Amino acid sequence: MILVVFIETANMKILQLCCFTDLWNSIHEVESIDLKLGLDIFNYPDEYASEFDLVCAAPPCDQFTIANNLRWQNSPDYFIEVAKKCFSMCLNTGLYWFLENPPGRIEKFIPELTKYRIITWTGSRTNKQYVIYGNFLIIARPAKRYGKANINRNKKIREIWQPDLIENIELCLTN
Repeated sequence: MILVVFIETANMKILQLCCFTDLWNSIHEVESIDLKLGLDIFNYPDEYASEFDLVCAAPPCDQFTIANNLRWQNSPDYFIEVAKKCFSMCLNTGLYWFLENPPGRIEKFIPELTKYRIITWTGSRTNKQYVIYGNFLIIARPAKRYGKANINRNKKIREIWQPDLIENIELCLTN
């Protein structure tokens, strides 16, 4: 079920799973669980997410992308388990959540995700596509396409966590 929601307050408590960014408005309280920060998602119970107004998940996409079809592992168990854990924590939030991953194979391993598919979003800075799953309607502004992404862009610039997506999420959840 997809909900169109408006949270009463603009000050949200946000949990980021397998990602971290400083792009959220500073009025929000943001906590990140990511191995790059030394925090393992498997050390947290699913119910931990229930403490937050919004859960954002970006499980590692390396083995799920269309671009990686030729190098696909037959059994990418670790990636699948991380994605399942993110999805499970999202479902346990009790409020609002979204999970992103590029179009590819994630739905093959987590078929339940399909019913939560909201939008395929094209990054305005990257031209990469991202599938957004969640329990609220995300109204995305049309993205400008700038041609091929610059080869010199670093990972932070290529990630889904771009200012225009963050702005869209905040606008959808606040009044």
